[in-house]
Amino acid sequence: MSHTRSFARREPLTFFADAMLGKLARWLRTLGYDTAYQSDILDADLVQQVLHENRWLLTRDGYLVQRKVLQGRSTLIRSDDVREQLGQLHVELGLSLLLNQSTPSRCAACNALLESLPPEKATALVPPVVAKQYQDFVRCPHCHRLYWPGTHWLHLQQQLTALRARAIR
Repeated sequence: MSHTRSFARREPLTFFADAMLGKLARWLRTLGYDTAYQSDILDADLVQQVLHENRWLLTRDGYLVQRKVLQGRSTLIRSDDVREQLGQLHVELGLSLLLNQSTPSRCAACNALLESLPPEKATALVPPVVAKQYQDFVRCPHCHRLYWPGTHWLHLQQQLTALRARAIR
């Protein structure tokens, strides 16, 4: 049961992932989507935040999507598997499954926009082999996580390529 996108259309999409969709929230953030997520929020508060921030609700809760105020602005996620969840959003909402740059633009942990960090400042924060191999670093201004285009980023790109190929079939 997915609801078509009918609320005030604007790009890019912004989401609110409910408590059952933490992995999906991290993936969406990695893809650059502004995705709110709170594991301990009450349904009434979640609904208010979705409406106040004009977000698209992603949920595994069938009762939640049946609320009148959320009709036309929510998607019931059918699978427990995050790859299938991304595939569903790709098909139903036209979600892009492309990483837009060599490093992420949002923190996967807290959703903040990441800031570029000069290599000379990153050197003290990463293992020496990473400092020698990479020049592009970004850092979260809120939780201070550091990101660079390492093998993990390549692995994410490969997984997304496979997802796009499956969605075409």
